[in-house]
Amino acid sequence: MERQEALADARLTEQLREALSPALPYGSSLIPLDILVVVSIAHHLDQPLSVKQLLAVLPYSVTGIRYNLAQLVADGWLIKSRNGDDRRLVHLLPTERVADAFAAVRAEVLETMEQPPR
Repeated sequence: MERQEALADARLTEQLREALSPALPYGSSLIPLDILVVVSIAHHLDQPLSVKQLLAVLPYSVTGIRYNLAQLVADGWLIKSRNGDDRRLVHLLPTERVADAFAAVRAEVLETMEQPPR
């Protein structure tokens, strides 16, 4: 998958999330989606995030982010990668599963947009 296409997929998913936010203020947690979007965008811009940077970027509690991050890693959505120069620094990387999911979201949205209104 091309880097620009993957970045476009992540950006579209980010825009979809922003559009859904006002409509779903009391829905189930969107922390996992926000983590995947932020990590994917940073990765495709060649600026992978550390856990510390992720915690600073998202507007959620540290506990909520860490809990969801652990679940995403355990379920194969994200990988924690250690930098060769500084083994203490951990970068977060999306797996192909994230790219596939964002591509599916894009396809569904585009398909919906192409259909005539009911």
